[in-house]
Amino acid sequence: MGTRTQSMLLLSTVTFLLFFISTTGTAFADTTITLDQKVHFTNAEGSDVVLDPGDYEVAAADDWLRVTPSEGQTVDALLLEAQTATHEESLTAPLALSADGELPDTHHLALLLPGGKRLEAIGSYSGLRSRGTLSLLSIQRLRTLSATTSSTTAPEYSTPTFGGGGGSQSYNLDCGNGAVMVGATYKAGLWMDALGIICQQVNQQTGGLEREFTRGPVGGTGGQAKIARCTSGRVAQGIRAFSGQYINLFNMRCSQWDASKKAPVFSAICNPGTVACLTFGGSGGSASDAFFCPASMVGKAFRGKHGIYVDSARFICDTWDK
Repeated sequence: MGTRTQSMLLLSTVTFLLFFISTTGTAFADTTITLDQKVHFTNAEGSDVVLDPGDYEVAAADDWLRVTPSEGQTVDALLLEAQTATHEESLTAPLALSADGELPDTHHLALLLPGGKRLEAIGSYSGLRSRGTLSLLSIQRLRTLSATTSSTTAPEYSTPTFGGGGGSQSYNLDCGNGAVMVGATYKAGLWMDALGIICQQVNQQTGGLEREFTRGPVGGTGGQAKIARCTSGRVAQGIRAFSGQYINLFNMRCSQWDASKKAPVFSAICNPGTVACLTFGGSGGSASDAFFCPASMVGKAFRGKHGIYVDSARFICDTWDK
C-alpha cells in the first residue's frame, strides 16, 4: 500500500513539474543560427563585414550583436551594428532568430533577451546599403519567416572532424547556393599547407554544370601550389582523409553528375588512380573511414581550423541549391 502511495505521489510531482515548465515560458532557448548564403552586415566600426554560410552563436554585447562561428574561438567573434527595441515574449534564456526580410535583398538577425530587450541587425545579400533606416520586423512576422526558412531547409550532412585540435583561425570554404564542389586548390609538402576549393555553377533550368570559380585558399604560404579537379562532368560526392596533427591528404570521390536529376549518381567505389577517385595533398597520416554524401546531396564545403598548416577539416554535403 505504501509503495502504491509513493508511486502516486511521484506521478503527481512529475505531472506538476511538467505543467510548471510548460506554463513558465521557454525554459531553454536557442542562440545558434544557420546562414545558407553569405550576408553583409555593418560592424561596430561602421564597416562592411561578411558572414559566410555556416552556423553562428549569437549573443548580446551592450547594444551590439556578437556573432561567433560555431567552430571558432572567441577571437573569431564579430560585433554587428544593431537596432534596439522591445518584445513581449516570455523567455528565461536568450532566443536568436534569423530570416529573409520582407523587402528584397534583406536578412534579419535578431536576439530576444529575457526581460524584454531586443537587438536586431539587418543585412543584405548583395552588400548594397539602404540610405534610410530599415524597419524592424514584428516578432510574429520574424518568427513566421524564421520558421519558414527552417522548415524548407533540409539539414546538411557533415563528416567527423579530421586532423588535430590546433589552428588559430576557423575557416568555411563553401560553394554556396546553386553550385557544387568539383575539386581543390592546395599547397602541400608532407602536410597540407593550404586548401581551397573549386566550384561549378548549376544551371537552374537544365541542371547542367556551367561557370567555374574558386573559394580560398586558407592556410600557410609553404608547400607547392597545385590544382586537383574531377574530370569534366563529375562532382565531389565523398571523402577519405589521411591525417594526424594536421591534414596530410584527401581521397575525394568524384561521381558522375546527372543533370536531369540535378544530383550525383551514387557509387561507393573509389579506387585511387582512377577518374572516380581524386587524390590531393601531401603524404602519410592515418586513414579515416570513407564517407559519402546522402542520396540527392553533393559535396559543397570544407570547414575547420588552420594556422600555418591546415590543422583540421570537415567535409560538408548538401543539396546543390543551398
